[in-house]
Amino acid sequence: MTGRRLRRLSWVQLAALSAPAFVATGYLVPMAVFMPAFLSEHVGLSLTAVGSILLIGRLWDVFNDPIMGALTDATQTPIGRRRPWILAGAPLALLATWALYFAKPGMSAASVTAWMIVLFAGWTMVVVAHGAWGAELSDSYDERSRIFGAKTMAVALSLPVFALGPAILERTGAASPASQMALMGLTVITTLPLAVAALIVLTPETKARPVPLSWRGLAGAFGLIFTRRAFAMISLVYFLVGAAEAAGASVFMFLVRDALELPNWTASFLVVQALCCLVSLPVWLRVSRRTDKRRALWGVFVLMAVVAPIPLFLPVGGVAAFAAYSAAKGLTWGAEYTLLRSIVADLVAEEEDQGRGARAGVFYASFNLTYGVAQALGGALALWALAAMGFRAGEGAGGPAAGGLRVIAALAPFGAAIVSAVVMARLRLSRPSAAS
Repeated sequence: MTGRRLRRLSWVQLAALSAPAFVATGYLVPMAVFMPAFLSEHVGLSLTAVGSILLIGRLWDVFNDPIMGALTDATQTPIGRRRPWILAGAPLALLATWALYFAKPGMSAASVTAWMIVLFAGWTMVVVAHGAWGAELSDSYDERSRIFGAKTMAVALSLPVFALGPAILERTGAASPASQMALMGLTVITTLPLAVAALIVLTPETKARPVPLSWRGLAGAFGLIFTRRAFAMISLVYFLVGAAEAAGASVFMFLVRDALELPNWTASFLVVQALCCLVSLPVWLRVSRRTDKRRALWGVFVLMAVVAPIPLFLPVGGVAAFAAYSAAKGLTWGAEYTLLRSIVADLVAEEEDQGRGARAGVFYASFNLTYGVAQALGGALALWALAAMGFRAGEGAGGPAAGGLRVIAALAPFGAAIVSAVVMARLRLSRPSAAS
């Protein structure tokens, strides 16, 4: 199904477009929150090795992103530009999910690294093609916010789904990193084929001339986002937010379980955060419609800066206090990515209107490159710092790294929020006069 740009998607089309984002939570959340503990405690790798493996996998993902974006832009098939790459990437993602989420104790670092590369490669094909598909689907300023808002809502809805099973295991005392990873792996394996089928069958894809593929074009894709001031500033914010998120997520389980002595609560707090996102995201979208996306983002970052230092003051063993902190985090969680990606879609549409070609794949992938580098560095540096502090799982609130866990969890988002708020205040973007 192909067609021109739409002014507004039906709810069925919007749900089908959002379906892969729903399943992607089963890849992103375990990778960020559960995988470090799983590989260190179940598989038996050191935190230094885990940080290095995740760094290699994400840097491989970073290298692939612009190339994949250029390939999808250059593709022309009877079923569209984006569909073939999603159909090719999904099987790779499923195969690597089975190998990694069910990894046995003693699996070598080399094997984990190889499967991690396959996992990132498969999901890159899916995510880049899917992101470009959504970015070029509508020619309406507010509809693009609605599209990316729906995708973020899908992520927020899926987080309770993926975290509910691990949370139930926590409440029954049967939780372990291995059992939680296995449960989330089964959910990915069963839902990804259904999500891809819904996307392929029910979502229209815009018709556009393929952008010729060349070595010069591929090389240029890596620096494309720096060709305009607005792109570069949004890229900087992407980097800061991505690095802060990766650092916080990498230590989240250790913070909850070891520094604050709240065993069997990690997944439960993620559910609280996601439920609050479901309430707050429509509010931020309404703010962006009544003002504009730049002002709404500035408000998101200011609130994020206020919430960020809370881990420094949380009491040991305080379930209610951490639940309140998780709820406060949920008030901004997801809003930053929704609005940033919607702004990227606006800028890409402007480029196309100026006759520079339909290059949504390259632009989306170039921003993913920035985000991927940030995720790689943020997560690896946080884990390496913990290893350097002598952190050992189960050492409790009195351990030498307990304070370091709190600092990483607080300082990373605080610094990112402050700088991002300044950038958004200086960014010059305006709502198009003809926006609907």
